[in-house]
Amino acid sequence: MSSTGATDSTASGTGSMSAATTSSATTGGVTTATTGVATTGGATAGGATTASVTTDGVGGSTAATPTSTTGSSGGMEWLPSWATSIQLTEDRNAPTESLANRTLRQFVFPTYTGDEIRIQLSNEKGTGPVEISKVHIAKANPLGNGAIDASTDVEFTFSGSAGVTIPQGETVWSDPVAFDLQEMQPTAVTMLFGATVPGNTGITGHPGARTNSYVATGDVVSEANITGSKYERWYFINAIEVMAPSEAFAIVALGDSITDGYGIHDEFKRWPDYLTAAINADDDLKDLVSVIDAGNGGNALLDGDGYMDAGVDRVARDILARPKVKHVIVLFGVNDILYGTFPSSGAQGMADDIVGGYQDIVEACRAAGIKVYGSPITPFGANTSDSQKNDARTLVNTAVRAGDIFDEVIDFSAVLLQQGSNPESIQTSMNNDGLHPSAAGYEAMGNAVDLTLFK
Repeated sequence: MSSTGATDSTASGTGSMSAATTSSATTGGVTTATTGVATTGGATAGGATTASVTTDGVGGSTAATPTSTTGSSGGMEWLPSWATSIQLTEDRNAPTESLANRTLRQFVFPTYTGDEIRIQLSNEKGTGPVEISKVHIAKANPLGNGAIDASTDVEFTFSGSAGVTIPQGETVWSDPVAFDLQEMQPTAVTMLFGATVPGNTGITGHPGARTNSYVATGDVVSEANITGSKYERWYFINAIEVMAPSEAFAIVALGDSITDGYGIHDEFKRWPDYLTAAINADDDLKDLVSVIDAGNGGNALLDGDGYMDAGVDRVARDILARPKVKHVIVLFGVNDILYGTFPSSGAQGMADDIVGGYQDIVEACRAAGIKVYGSPITPFGANTSDSQKNDARTLVNTAVRAGDIFDEVIDFSAVLLQQGSNPESIQTSMNNDGLHPSAAGYEAMGNAVDLTLFK
């Protein structure tokens, strides 16, 4: 998707069912985001700007959103081209060395093309301030070795300064910068940390990067190749926005590790990636839509775990606080069933709780004018012989398919389901580990989305 206009296409995928639920101004159990003001103004210290941010109570944390959706280009507005869901990084997912005075290079796949961008950095879950001396962006060379095309390297600034100190619990936006951001192409964000960085048990990040990140000693931000430690994680990066026509919009995929692309490594092959590719091939949508993957591995719909917020609580930060979101696709509940505590009412009680979580998400999004599509929970039969858990999934899926919860149903479960002798399992050609699809399964899921939903 790019910042030029477009027309015409055909739809593909599974049929959908209309929901009967009416719009509501209430937000149920979901915290509704109000627009905060993120500025990078403030006193400078040691060449770095100290971020001045107002908070908006998003998801139990102090997230900040841009002052305005408009940038320096007339008739254009900010659109998220890439974003991720953040959490407090678990010890097992943190770097093994301190990031202080080191360079970190991370790789992302934007989903909308443009030539004016800005970046959001997050210290929302941190245990102290983080000092960042430099942040650069560049086109990546083939993934897997940490290399960039150094001729494309561009520096971000923060209120005109090269660096910024982000207070604990807050986020910051860079100044706009000219850069040729290309959809579906690996892009590197490289940053140099100062001396003040939270300990490795206090880092804001996203463990399911599905691309390798690299930590090197000293300042090698602009080097074409760097060597050092390698982690398949993102730290501190939260979003990249691009100037786009006012009619452009974003789709958010909200879910757990299945949406986060478990099993994919250094490739553009998560199911939201395949949806991005399908949209990019559609003449009506290719220059109008970005796709944001808000999957978070291990995430439950109803309960947080001290590191990540519950799915219902992520809605405010990952959907409502993002500009230009018009559609949301929800795939959630498997972790609640497999690893959560069942109420005394058993499978029916668990199913009722999950459906209630869906309804909270739908109400909050509809109040913001956002359409919400949902999927039945995908098969996990190979991971459990517990009839109560299988019964809960069946009850949830029956409720979803009845069409009274979401605006439309996108049936990912039907796409993946093994037919015949083992109906609770993922079919062999699309299976990774019995719970997560393979790349072929993710491809089938992404291609199953009816693109007419977005027209």
